[in-house]
Amino acid sequence: MADAHPGRHPAGTPDELGGEGQTRWLADYVYGTISTLVAIAGLTFETNPGALTTAGVVVVGAVAIWLAHTLSRLVLVHSWKHLHLTGADVWVQLRNSWSIVSAAIPAAIVFVFAGAHVWKVRTAFVIAEVVGVLALAVIGVVTAGRDRESLFRRFLYVAGFVSVGVAIVLLESLVHLL
Repeated sequence: MADAHPGRHPAGTPDELGGEGQTRWLADYVYGTISTLVAIAGLTFETNPGALTTAGVVVVGAVAIWLAHTLSRLVLVHSWKHLHLTGADVWVQLRNSWSIVSAAIPAAIVFVFAGAHVWKVRTAFVIAEVVGVLALAVIGVVTAGRDRESLFRRFLYVAGFVSVGVAIVLLESLVHLL
């Protein structure tokens, strides 16, 4: 495919986007999951958080992180390669980091159920935090390098993912207790 900009890779190539599609999707999902955990943990100690308001904050926060992430990638691509960015470049970056927003969907669903009185809002916070930490564990298992790493190293890798999620919840709790 001929390119209108000499020395420029077509929008969406691994060079511009930072790796293979599935790996990038999972990496951005981790980013979105951690952002969601931060939002949830930050709202956990509010006096009377509403279920649907919390779901909205989680989703709007994820969209904000998605847009910020997209902009940061555009800055990187533009600055690093000295490229002229096009609308197609913006669209590619938005599309390729959509998993940041999709990571917020499970937590939003948990809070929608709380809004429908399936469980209490306080219970929804616990469920959403557990779901987030489990999502990190699953991504750790999926990306642990099955044949390339020993069972012990894979365990440490997954434990690291889980530890990050737990640490976020604990740090936010600690901040609210101070």
